[in-house]
Amino acid sequence: MTVNLILLGLVMFLPGLMKLFILKPSAVEGMLSGLGFPIPLIFAWILIIGEIGSGIAILARWKVKQIVWIPMIILVIAGLTTTVTWSSLGQSQWPGFLMHIALASNYWLLGNIYSRK
Repeated sequence: MTVNLILLGLVMFLPGLMKLFILKPSAVEGMLSGLGFPIPLIFAWILIIGEIGSGIAILARWKVKQIVWIPMIILVIAGLTTTVTWSSLGQSQWPGFLMHIALASNYWLLGNIYSRK
């Protein structure tokens, strides 16, 4: 269980750091703008803070039952907006979508395990 918790914490923490220090928030803003998000700069910062914060909280085992909802929401939205081509479902990246959903379900399982503790 500990390995899974560490990996799930890193799945959020490391991409958040990459978005902050390597890509920069302006690139994340451009990506979100291209996906049609309103006020993309605000959503870029929400995404970056959500990824880094939830990653740290999971690694620290702090309020895991509640915190796992943040990565679950991020992953489902990312899966629906970046892998599914709504105008032509046959051209969608279904393996990528399933990966996002599988990761989200793993966070859900982690939250259920920590709700019993």
